[in-house]
Amino acid sequence: MFGLKLKKKKKKGEKGLILANKAAEDGQGEAEAPQEGPSSQEGPRGDLFYDDAFATPVPSAPPKRRSKLLKKIHDGEVRSQNYQIAITVTEARQLVGENIDPVVIIEVGDEKRQSTMKEGTNSPFYNEYFVFDFIGPQVHLFDKIIKISVFHHKLIGSVLIGSFKVDLGTVYNQPGHQFCDKWALLTDPGDIRTGTKGYLKCDISVAGKGDVLKTNPKTSDAEEQIEKNLLIPHGFPSERPWARFYVRLYKAEGLPKMNSSIMANVTKAFVGDSKDLVDPFVEVSFAGQMGRTTVQKNCADPVWHEQVVFKEMFPPLCRRVKIQVWDEGSVNDVALATHFIDLKKISNEQDGDKGFLPTFGPAWINLYGSPRNHSLMDDYQELNEGFGEGVSFRGRILVEIAVEILSGGAQESKFSKTLKNLKLSSKDKDSKASKGWSKDKGDKTDDGKPQQASDKTNSTEVEVEPFDVPPEIVPEKYEEFLLFGAFFEATMIDRKIGDKPISFEVSIGNFGNLIDGGSHHGSKKRSSDSAEEDMPPLLPEGDRDAAHELAIPMVPTTHPEKPLVTEGNRNYNYLPFEARKPCVYFVSSWGDQTFRLHWSNMLEKMADLLEESIEEVKELIKISEEAPEEKMKMVLTDFINQSSAFISEAEKKPKMLNQTTLDKKRLTLCWQELEAMARKAKVIMQQQNKKVSLDEMINEAQTFVEKIRFLVDEPQHTIPDVFVWMLSNNKRVAYARIASKDLLYAPVAGQMGKHCGIIKTHFLRLPGKRPAGWSVQAKVDVYLWLGSIRHASAILDNLPAGYEAEVSSKVAGANHPPANLLYQERHVFQLRAHMYQARGLIAADSNGLSDPFAKVTFLSHCQTTKVISQTLSPTWNQMLLFNDLVLHGDDKELAASPPSVVVELYDSDTVGKPEYLGATVAAPVVKLADQDYEAPRLCYHPIFCGNLSGGDLLAVFELLQVPSSGLEGLPPIDPPDVTQIYPVPASIRPVLSNYRVEVLFWGVREMKKVQLLSVDRPQVLIECGGRGVKSCVIQSYKNNPNFSVQTDAFEVELPENELLHPPLSICVVDWRAFGRSTLVGTYTINCLKQFLCKSREPLALPSQVDGTQVEQALSDSLIATAPLEALSSSQEPPTDHIYVDVEPPPMVVPDSAQGQQASLMDIPDSSPMLEPEHKAAAQEPPRDGKAKDARIPFRRSTKRRKRTIADESAENVIDWWSKYYASLKKAQKEKERNPKEKQGSTAMGSLNNFHSISTEAKPDEVVVNIEDGPKKKKDKMFKKKLKEDEIPNLAVLKIYDGDLESEFNNFEDWVKTFELFRGKSMEDDHGLDGDRVIGKFKGSFCIYKSPEDSSTEDSGQLRIQQGIPPNHPIQVLIRVYVVAAFNLSPADPDGKSDPYIVLRLGKTEIRDRDKYIPKQLNPVFGRSFEIQATFPKESLLSVLIYDHDMIGTDDLIGETRIDLENRFYSKHRAICGLQSQYEIEGYNAWRDTSKPTEILTKLCKESKLDGPYFRPGKIQIGNQVFSGKTAFAEEDTDEIVESYEHLALKVLHSWEDIPEVGCRLVPEHIEMRPLYHKDKPGMEQGRLQMWVDMFPKDMPQPGPPVDISPRKPKGYELRVTIWNTEDVILEDENIFTGQKSSDIYVKGWIKGLEDDKQETDVHYNSLTGEGNFNWRFLFPFQYLPAEKQMVTTKRENIFSLEKTECKTPAVLVLQVWDFERLSSDDFLGSLEMNLNSFPRAAKSAKACDLTKFENAGEESKISIFQQKRVRGWWPFAKSKELTGKVEAEFHLVTAEEAEKNPVGKARKEPEPLAKPNRPDTSFSWFVSPFKCLYHLIWKNYKKYIIIAFILIILIIFLVLFIYTLPGAISRRIVVGS
Repeated sequence: MFGLKLKKKKKKGEKGLILANKAAEDGQGEAEAPQEGPSSQEGPRGDLFYDDAFATPVPSAPPKRRSKLLKKIHDGEVRSQNYQIAITVTEARQLVGENIDPVVIIEVGDEKRQSTMKEGTNSPFYNEYFVFDFIGPQVHLFDKIIKISVFHHKLIGSVLIGSFKVDLGTVYNQPGHQFCDKWALLTDPGDIRTGTKGYLKCDISVAGKGDVLKTNPKTSDAEEQIEKNLLIPHGFPSERPWARFYVRLYKAEGLPKMNSSIMANVTKAFVGDSKDLVDPFVEVSFAGQMGRTTVQKNCADPVWHEQVVFKEMFPPLCRRVKIQVWDEGSVNDVALATHFIDLKKISNEQDGDKGFLPTFGPAWINLYGSPRNHSLMDDYQELNEGFGEGVSFRGRILVEIAVEILSGGAQESKFSKTLKNLKLSSKDKDSKASKGWSKDKGDKTDDGKPQQASDKTNSTEVEVEPFDVPPEIVPEKYEEFLLFGAFFEATMIDRKIGDKPISFEVSIGNFGNLIDGGSHHGSKKRSSDSAEEDMPPLLPEGDRDAAHELAIPMVPTTHPEKPLVTEGNRNYNYLPFEARKPCVYFVSSWGDQTFRLHWSNMLEKMADLLEESIEEVKELIKISEEAPEEKMKMVLTDFINQSSAFISEAEKKPKMLNQTTLDKKRLTLCWQELEAMARKAKVIMQQQNKKVSLDEMINEAQTFVEKIRFLVDEPQHTIPDVFVWMLSNNKRVAYARIASKDLLYAPVAGQMGKHCGIIKTHFLRLPGKRPAGWSVQAKVDVYLWLGSIRHASAILDNLPAGYEAEVSSKVAGANHPPANLLYQERHVFQLRAHMYQARGLIAADSNGLSDPFAKVTFLSHCQTTKVISQTLSPTWNQMLLFNDLVLHGDDKELAASPPSVVVELYDSDTVGKPEYLGATVAAPVVKLADQDYEAPRLCYHPIFCGNLSGGDLLAVFELLQVPSSGLEGLPPIDPPDVTQIYPVPASIRPVLSNYRVEVLFWGVREMKKVQLLSVDRPQVLIECGGRGVKSCVIQSYKNNPNFSVQTDAFEVELPENELLHPPLSICVVDWRAFGRSTLVGTYTINCLKQFLCKSREPLALPSQVDGTQVEQALSDSLIATAPLEALSSSQEPPTDHIYVDVEPPPMVVPDSAQGQQASLMDIPDSSPMLEPEHKAAAQEPPRDGKAKDARIPFRRSTKRRKRTIADESAENVIDWWSKYYASLKKAQKEKERNPKEKQGSTAMGSLNNFHSISTEAKPDEVVVNIEDGPKKKKDKMFKKKLKEDEIPNLAVLKIYDGDLESEFNNFEDWVKTFELFRGKSMEDDHGLDGDRVIGKFKGSFCIYKSPEDSSTEDSGQLRIQQGIPPNHPIQVLIRVYVVAAFNLSPADPDGKSDPYIVLRLGKTEIRDRDKYIPKQLNPVFGRSFEIQATFPKESLLSVLIYDHDMIGTDDLIGETRIDLENRFYSKHRAICGLQSQYEIEGYNAWRDTSKPTEILTKLCKESKLDGPYFRPGKIQIGNQVFSGKTAFAEEDTDEIVESYEHLALKVLHSWEDIPEVGCRLVPEHIEMRPLYHKDKPGMEQGRLQMWVDMFPKDMPQPGPPVDISPRKPKGYELRVTIWNTEDVILEDENIFTGQKSSDIYVKGWIKGLEDDKQETDVHYNSLTGEGNFNWRFLFPFQYLPAEKQMVTTKRENIFSLEKTECKTPAVLVLQVWDFERLSSDDFLGSLEMNLNSFPRAAKSAKACDLTKFENAGEESKISIFQQKRVRGWWPFAKSKELTGKVEAEFHLVTAEEAEKNPVGKARKEPEPLAKPNRPDTSFSWFVSPFKCLYHLIWKNYKKYIIIAFILIILIIFLVLFIYTLPGAISRRIVVGS
């Protein structure tokens, strides 16, 4: 029959295929020979690369029968996590619009927050902080969109200026999970042609539990380069074009036929109509927008041919496209299935020809979701909405994705034009069908009207439109796939299900799925589909029945069988398969794109191999030194070979018709990536000169694995996953899901799926949310094979040998797959489970311990170990014997791949059922009867409880074949004890030897109440390997929590092999009345390696400063301590010598006295490099601690000509804050400068570095008095450098990014702190749970092999005591300095807090409530507190930040805790940081009670060093000499004084370089401590900048505390005189004359002080744009010169009780307006100037130019705080166009000066300004209409008026003349004569 199929296939004659070796193939067809496997190389698909090239690198081991053992049974639930999204909006720039009032609105998901509104500015400054909290699984949170919009605020309906979107996933993937100080580009979603609408500077961070955020100090820099610092991930181009994202939906098939709404089901039940009851439509969401297709009624295989078009910038900041299929219901719509496509997977963002745009398909996407049961209600609906793993196939959908970049705006491209035409033509046909609707934030618009199309093309609204299928899409070719499965074992079936008959169903897609109408219908439908698409190979429908006997029948399920109860465990059942293994098989047809899976499999095999090898290397590291290096090199070589094999495969692959663009691109991408990785691997291998460390090699290999894993995942699906369901009484109960690629057969070994034709153990699980604990429903061993029917003869190839195939009798012909496999041979085995011990188990009881026992299950037998009570590291030492195990099959096969053993651990409870602690799977070691016995070795098996690591089990399992002589023939076992428990045989138990464990008992701390009583008399019990020691009992914990006896030791037998050392447990008990004791808490040390000491030489505790820290600190200290050396020598001096030659010695040649030193330390080349003029520097200015005066001449001399801001701060007193800001600046510089280039490379380069070194603050050696010598270029460079840095030469302190503990390894150099746990540690609160910690034990251990003669050791003190201080109580004075807090979590509903400080130490509490800071999330406290304390009783300092509330209780914002005792006794000397320089008074006065020389002497004494010896110019310690300046001239008397303090301080700073005893000493510092809140464990609630000084009471008392109270801002007054304007644009037109004019006036204010807006009078009727004002504005403001910030205090709204303090840059806004009488005034232009740096004024109006003004460089800018007075012309601008010029004068005076010399506002007294000389035309027509007539009419029309007047008179004359003429004449006539 296979033969016949083959002929049929051959007739297909696919285009472009080479039918190699035709004769052979035809012959084979006629012969109907089923041996198809070997000849497949010449088979009908000759094009499929069937050479074994790829198989070469894989070692040709015999084929494995079983797949690799997985220790972890299941992944647990995807848990919900807490995330905190913090957004800081700093400022906006370049907003588009005129005179706008911008407000920022932030939306995250459904939450919305809004900033304050800023008036009349295009660059508002906010500096506001917002926090959003979210709970949910990571995957779904990361699709949430952060949308930040800027609106122009109006009373009714604000107007959107621009918005910006990014999804949380993109932010979380950034380094540090954050974007810091980046500019978001704002665009208008309504019209994408308009381009950039402005920039918004913000920080966005997403922090999960336990993520540590780096804090960056804010820098506000007016000249920031926005384009270089955009808010986009690293590697994105700064200019992102718009693009259209097309998602085309062709059709779907195999959707569930049942309607999900109840009504419809009821109707169906009554009416009985048989049509599909599903009305599907598709919803596509991307970047916060959503479009949906039309609904296809009553159709499970709908065809849509519609596309959803999104517009978004490219590359987008949102990564996933969500495609959801819905069923329209009468009441509500129900989701059928959800699928996500990650754009990262379908595009490549590399530059050049490597990259490609997102492209997908047209390809099928398989949908998975809830099981297709015909129940009325779906219990697992959330599986269809994308939560959790889908448990059944729910149809598939044909999708294509394309992206088209829009070059300029949204012009239509050819692609879209053709679509439009198609769309319009199709509209006429059927308006109803094409009425797709798109939904964007709720407004539904109808796409049916063509006239809307034009608006839509330019907005980002989603468009949905039908399209015609382009002709070039080739109809899909289907291929038939055979799935064959054989069940070898079904055990551990849950007893709840096990009472009914059990069968198994295997399905792919809807094939094999019993419920959905048997899947023959499916394949028939497929075949009819394909018949229409003229595909000859499948039989036409009519012949189907005729050909039926040839077809393979569907046998997707096994025969139901009643399970039996497992021996030894009633909770489990098993199916007695014995010798007969049931099989399933069926054929399904799918599109033939298996090549995708082949490539994936090749890559996955590489990744798996690499990963396994890395694990092996890591195991090797524990054992030996050299082996891992070699092994790693082999691993990399293998990897390089495999890569090249893959690449050669990929390059010679034939062109196939059925490939999509993505297929081609992905393949290229894969081999390019592999090529790059192989290159990298080669480089690593070849680097002989600088050795790549093993760790680096391993890390590199791990990145390779990650990269390959990323490539393995194929986004375009082909064959759906395979589901194995267990049916109980034909109802589906539990499942396993297996990726089809893992089962796919390929003739080439490399391309075969990893589980194809291999027995794999599956643990079936329940669908949906799994309960906690053991949730396995059954353990099934199944052999699965999936492949094209052409390869069907290979289905049985890899089955374990020794079977007979039984074909069911119903089926005629012998070519069918077998219905059963019969293994006749049977063997009897005995299993010995050697359960030795376990460690690190989960605590299941309330006291923090467990009573563990283990259940060992093998096939149909189960046994249980004894219970060991109250421990987390039980030692069972028990052997479980399983007798009479019958295994069927060939004994050699069984030996090679035996069934696995499952070990579950439980906690025994007296009441109720045991609690599950975890499980592991192990493979037994098999010994057949004819082999020699060799004792196996114990090894650790990791235990997992769901996803949690639950410890390790030390055990080994032996499976021994019982020989014909019976059980006597087996190796002997040790006799059992009384209770019939067998011990682990001695040959297997580890070899023990005597060790000695020394224990240091220091004390217990922070004990909480236990059983409602506080702990008062604690005792510590130490136990290891069955032996132990007790501490003495502390008599009163409240009075002294330290132990009176400090040390003890005990002997114990431990394994020789360090890896098998048992854990050491620490228990604390509390003795209560009547001799009762209560367990308080326990801690288990699982790895003793850190406490192992070498035997022989006694040795202090190993110091644990890790190497990298030392190196880095070392390079720092070298810079810090040896600046001139950095100046002069280009390479670092060798680190074993310390040249702390701080000053150049006056003589260059070392004098003879120094020559005789033991080890001479001096710099031979320090001075000669200096220029002659610098020689003067060697004679130091007088110096004895009064450093200020010494510093001034230097500063003046270099900067006399240009007063800088530094001078500005010199006008202020130099105080602690000056030091603080200098340090911040320095820290920032260090971040910017590459850490590598810390030493200047050449003399000149080092001079550039000179300044930054001098900030390390040794004014004495940096007085480079340049003026004395001839002026050189160097001098200018120096000045320029100083100008840029603007740091006066101050002493600095170290600002740490984190807390001090993390810098100095928790100060655990003398004692370790162990947290004692109590209570259960189950899934939910695992990790950072503070609730389980009941207290802390301080102590340490030292473990070493016992010496042979113990007499020598016991005399004298124990080793562990060396260097440990005495632990009696000690009185200490503690000073806590709290500088500031950052990013506090808002505690009030308005998004702000009113923070204040609370300190707690022991019983002392200091509440600083009246000093709260209103409405501030970044408060500057500047507070210092003094507390008296007694160690050890009060050693835990808590600093809490509370929020002050008027009504109700104050809320805690966050707290931080500091263990003062560890710091106090640490050898890092953390009691008081060493200042960077020694001064007696002033801002940097020496704080410590001991002087540097005293500290040095004490350190030398403690370290037993010889010294220090002080001699002029040097200090000697041991055999090291430190030289430097020790002679200083007194200031007033000029006599020379010897002072060693300065040099001693330098020695202390480089103390870590002292061999053997040296360590880093804590410098003067500020630490940034994260604040935490117990309700949000592990989530930072802000940071606190602080430091602590401690002074023992037995020392002399320290001086007064440092004054760090915040600087008060300085009052200033800015006097702005507006003289004139020119060239102001003319807005009004005269009605009579058409003449343009403007009524000009100028408005001004300082940003932040909008209430103080001032306006000039109006210059009416300016005809030329000229205005004359002579008008003065006065702006008083408060300013902090050091921060360059202006301080404003004002009430936020009418209801605010307190004023809020804000810091903003000082920016002056001047605007020019056109005055209107009857309507609102017209805005003409504005000018914004940052008073700290604004461009120089133009000398004349002509020279005043907008471009010069906007593009002014940093050099040409000036600061009003330096210049004090400026006058000139500045440009007004509106929408970047020049609209006028203003001549103004700015004069800055301090508040005191302003009081002394006041001036009047406007033109008033005192110092009034002259009235402006305005032209006569300047007046208001409203006030003086006659003047208006005169000027408007008379002046222009004078002659016309006169002529008109004369004419009028003439006319009157004539009229009168004519009027009177007749009368006169008649009178004349009458009177006549």
